[in-house]
Amino acid sequence: MIFRWSIWGDHISKNIELLRYSILSFRKQFGDSHQYIVYTDDAGQVSEYLVDQNIDVRQFPKQEDSMFSVSSKATWMKWRPASRLDIEQTEFYIDSDVFLLKYPKEIDLFLSDKNMGFAILDEYHGQSWQHGAMARKATGKTPFVNAGLFIQKAGFNITESLTKEYEWWRENIKLEEQTHHDEQGALAITLAEPLQNGELYILPKDKYMLIGPNENKDIDNLDDIVLFHAVYPDHPAFYRFKNYLDNLLK
Repeated sequence: MIFRWSIWGDHISKNIELLRYSILSFRKQFGDSHQYIVYTDDAGQVSEYLVDQNIDVRQFPKQEDSMFSVSSKATWMKWRPASRLDIEQTEFYIDSDVFLLKYPKEIDLFLSDKNMGFAILDEYHGQSWQHGAMARKATGKTPFVNAGLFIQKAGFNITESLTKEYEWWRENIKLEEQTHHDEQGALAITLAEPLQNGELYILPKDKYMLIGPNENKDIDNLDDIVLFHAVYPDHPAFYRFKNYLDNLLK
């Protein structure tokens, strides 16, 4: 399987520590027999920080050669160089502020279900702002999902649909209208059809949890949590539970 992350620009100095913990947490549960890949616009700096982790750090291709190469509040850059690296393998996309605490049995069940092709985190409470500017294109069938963790099973590929939404976004959303959640909204729109077809598994939010100033803010015990997303922008849940992660990763 492939586990992939992306980090670029100012996010490197702000979130490189979170990225390291995120990678370590997934590797602890899934082991060393998979590919662990980080894409970035500064492979030298990222490699230096992750030097002892045996991570495949890859430089983004030149901007003109890559889909999703756009400077914006929206996080399309996370999908560079492509939204699918190898369709013959199951592929996890993981944000740097997502941490795996236990072996995810629910993901095993998803992988064993021949009808399912995609898995993603649930949103805290479904609200239109979570689709960003893409709320203009969302319908009643568009799920409220969180793009911090997204899995494409071997043989399944979101690329054609996601590219279509990206191109619509480029053509219709002005710079001043763009938001941090636009890419998540586009992904949600692409997943409406798989959801209707029984191909999308939305991970249970009581075990795969968003934690932040406005999301599950009173959580003080991670014993029953499989994974948590220390949500943007300041990721306070990471620092709150850093000692827990340190003990877990010993």
